[in-house]
Amino acid sequence: MGSLVSFINNFKKDIITHNNHNECKRFFFKSIMHLMVSLEIASSSILDEKISYSKLRLSIPTSLGDENQVKEVLKEGLEKNFFKEKKYLDNKKQTYYKISKKFSLMITNWYLEKKSKFN
Repeated sequence: MGSLVSFINNFKKDIITHNNHNECKRFFFKSIMHLMVSLEIASSSILDEKISYSKLRLSIPTSLGDENQVKEVLKEGLEKNFFKEKKYLDNKKQTYYKISKKFSLMITNWYLEKKSKFN
């Protein structure tokens, strides 16, 4: 039980006091919507799946934010090069999203740091 409480406290600390020197972490923990959009795109990228805007929007509960908030986070992530916009090979008009190598590395390092504390 102690390790669960420790994990929760560390996660809360990450959300509240994310490393101000790390632009990736600042973006990741900026809001629940930033976290959710990032995690959805990261998970689809890791699974080598393609996540379109409509699929992304549907995967995030409306209780966390509306369509415009999803668009704004996506736009910000693209501007900061945390997300990459790609075109489908069979339909050049449709796009999907992947995480950048830099953002993927931050998420991986954050995960490994947290995992090592609890093993």
